[in-house]
Amino acid sequence: MTAIRLLCDRAPHTVESTLDAIEAHLMGAGASGPEALQMRLVAEEIVTNIARCAWPEGVAAQFFVELAIEIDVAGLHVTLTTIDNGVVFDPTTNATPDIDADLDDRAIGGLGMFLVREMTDTQHYQRIDGQNRFRVTRFMPRVHSVI
Repeated sequence: MTAIRLLCDRAPHTVESTLDAIEAHLMGAGASGPEALQMRLVAEEIVTNIARCAWPEGVAAQFFVELAIEIDVAGLHVTLTTIDNGVVFDPTTNATPDIDADLDDRAIGGLGMFLVREMTDTQHYQRIDGQNRFRVTRFMPRVHSVI
C-alpha cells in the first residue's frame, strides 16, 4: 500500500497544490491519465467544498486529505478520506438532483456531489470526536492487452 496525508487550508493555492499532489500520487502508483484526472475531479469537489463551506467566512482553518492506494494484479484500490472540524455536514444525505429538468427549473447546488457519487464506488460519512470524516473509494482495474 502507498499513502499520503496532506494538510490543507482554505487558500486556493493550497487547495490546488493538494490536488496536484493527489494526481501525481495516483500517476506514480500506475493510474492512467484519465483515471487520475477523474479522481482529481472527485477530490476537487470534496476539498473545495470543505475549504469554502466548512467554517464561517474569514475563519482560518486546516484539514487533512488522505489518499491510500492498494496495488494488486487486478488494479488499484483507491481510498480518498477528508477529515475536518468544520460544521456537521454529511454529503451522503444530499438529494440526487433532477438532471433531466430544464435548467431554469433545477435547484442550485447538488451537482458536485452527484458527480462524486457517479465517479466513485462507495461514499461513507462519519462524525467522530467533533470531526467530519468523509471517505470515497474507487477501483481502477488494470487493462491487460491481448496478443
